[in-house]
Amino acid sequence: MVETFTPAVCGSRRRQRLALLGFGAAALVASALVGAALGLLGSVLGARLTLAAAGLALLAAAREGGLIRLPLPQARHQVPERWRAELPLPLWSTGYGAGLGAGFFTFQPVSTFWVACAAAVALGKPLVAAVCFSAYGAGRTLMAVLPRRGTDPTRAVEALVGRRRLLLRANVMALLVCAGLLIAAPVASAAITTLGPGLDPAVDATTLARAQMGSGGTSILIQPSGESDVVIPNASSPALDGDLLAYVGSAGISVIDWRTGASIAHVDGQVSKPALEWPRLAFIRTDSSYERLIVADFTDPAAPTERQIALSAVENELGRPSLSGGRIAWHKVTNRESRVFVERLNTGVRTLIARSRIALEANPSLTPLRVVWVEERSKSAALRRRRFDRPGVRTIYLTTGRTRLLWTTALTGRTAYVTRWSQITGASTLVRVTF
Repeated sequence: MVETFTPAVCGSRRRQRLALLGFGAAALVASALVGAALGLLGSVLGARLTLAAAGLALLAAAREGGLIRLPLPQARHQVPERWRAELPLPLWSTGYGAGLGAGFFTFQPVSTFWVACAAAVALGKPLVAAVCFSAYGAGRTLMAVLPRRGTDPTRAVEALVGRRRLLLRANVMALLVCAGLLIAAPVASAAITTLGPGLDPAVDATTLARAQMGSGGTSILIQPSGESDVVIPNASSPALDGDLLAYVGSAGISVIDWRTGASIAHVDGQVSKPALEWPRLAFIRTDSSYERLIVADFTDPAAPTERQIALSAVENELGRPSLSGGRIAWHKVTNRESRVFVERLNTGVRTLIARSRIALEANPSLTPLRVVWVEERSKSAALRRRRFDRPGVRTIYLTTGRTRLLWTTALTGRTAYVTRWSQITGASTLVRVTF
């Protein structure tokens, strides 16, 4: 290819520069578009593929280091030579650049290109992938541009071939670095802070509440930023909305002003797992046969109205709901599968956020913009998030092994809270994830 962009082939040095410009621009655009498409594909798939891509990078490093022999997927074609005779110079030069810049249509001597493709899909960030892949197009362009006046292009290529062993070693090191970055990717974009003992987090703006288990029973600790802590004894399952707190007590669910202690509302009976967006209060009501997800509207406190959102047999589970922005989120677990739902309360339109027959999809929390939930597998637990206006799903916190589980969540802005259980000690810890 470098022999193509010489003054003799192009007709003059001016035409050579024009051809190189078209080739370079097309190579950069084509490679960037490939990167963006792969990143977009990853964002749509929403799968956790970073560890798989890291494994592929390690496998490629072993191949390039001569430890194993593996064939590469190849399109063993060259760009059509006849284009130079049949097409005007601007068209064939840009066509060559686009074909080589895309990467899929010509021979690949090493596996690095395919690892880069896998990494772009795994990370699912179209803009970042486009910028990174444009470096591939830039490299293609440099191979055509660098042999200048007085330099034989063929000898320039032969000089690179003579350094093949050194280049392969550098390529192995680059693949190993890529594998390390991919392994760290699930948590690299999030700041993780351990907040001490607690469970069932609830958050509103800068106020955090959690349940705590002690020798005297369960209490709720409320921590407003810049103010003294408030403790509500004999209470569990907090839900916050400004100065209002909903919690489970000995006689049902109470809603109070946590600053003054004034009683606002109360729901008697076998009720649990409150969620609060006043004047709406969501909770689970249980009888001998069913669990029902209820939303009560206290616009008229003297005559609140109730609406049933979901129904499940008692042997199954309706999870802790979350209310925000006129939406309600909850999970349903049966012996066959687990599902996470979000429903618009004003229209009744329901969206399936997550579903699995293998993993446990549970404990969602939402804001008007996004939803988070926990995905439990046999050897890992992940805190997942999704924006309502985009299809992609992200992992923002990941634990591995069988000894630590993730449970209830809370969400405000770009900060999520999750309960982390230790199966060894039985202790629960609150973790803050800023993403």
